[in-house]
Amino acid sequence: MAPAWPRGGYLLAELPALIITCAITGEHQKSENPTLPVTLEEQVGATAAAMAAGAAIIHIHGRNPADPTKPARMPGHYRTIADAIRARCPDAIIDFTQATSPLEGVTDLAGALHHYTDITLEAGPDIMSLNVGPMTFRGGGGRPSSVMATTFDDTARVAERLREAGIKPQVFLYNPGHIDVLEFLIERDLLESPVWVQLVFGQQSGIAPGAENVLSMVRQLPPGTMYQVCALESRSIEVALLAVALGGHARTGMEDALVYRPGEPVSGNDQLVSRIVRIAKDVGRRVASPAEAREMLGLPTHEEVT
Repeated sequence: MAPAWPRGGYLLAELPALIITCAITGEHQKSENPTLPVTLEEQVGATAAAMAAGAAIIHIHGRNPADPTKPARMPGHYRTIADAIRARCPDAIIDFTQATSPLEGVTDLAGALHHYTDITLEAGPDIMSLNVGPMTFRGGGGRPSSVMATTFDDTARVAERLREAGIKPQVFLYNPGHIDVLEFLIERDLLESPVWVQLVFGQQSGIAPGAENVLSMVRQLPPGTMYQVCALESRSIEVALLAVALGGHARTGMEDALVYRPGEPVSGNDQLVSRIVRIAKDVGRRVASPAEAREMLGLPTHEEVT
């Protein structure tokens, strides 16, 4: 975590090593960018390339092996992904999405209702997303508006299961109200220290990107929190720059941005990671190796995992 900011500030070289996460796929489609990795082989290759470029953590949304345009909703495939990545990149810190599932039996007036699940927990990742919600989405393009529904108790239940399984939660915060849920989990001793938080900017019904909003969210985090930031498309690099300067950590990858700069599609996840590494080095902040990131986050070594 970043030290308290003194009068006069810190040199970036005095800040902790920068942990870089690469979110390699998300829910995009190859029709949006043909280099998007969606098959198992492509995701393993993208992981290796991103780690060679400087990423320590790989965030993954699995795809249905029978139809890679659809998300995987089976723990078995996530286990296959984890095993394949550890075989190719044994020091990778594997971070799985929490995954979602439709809620049945609701009226048409509600639009589409979904809830967060814990199916990826069974695959044994090092880290798993813990979305505190709720979130609402506008819809469009033939899709109805939708809601991601969750409760305090359901979030606590998943956090407890993660702790029992030895998997570190990455608590996703999309707006200032979600900090209340984070504090609820901390008060109930459901999160191991250091608490690991993902601040998301620019999502529908979430907080907008921008320096003021990043600073506001960071200042409201409970003591002892380690955080990383991400945002959508062109704002991704903006919030990453702020994290580099503030002592936080940065997420990048094709889940967040399919365009490197206006009019230039991303050539691969490693291109986005390389940009963050270059910026950090240019301003004097060291990039954490996977082993250092494990130590900083309180994770087992990769030898202990394998």
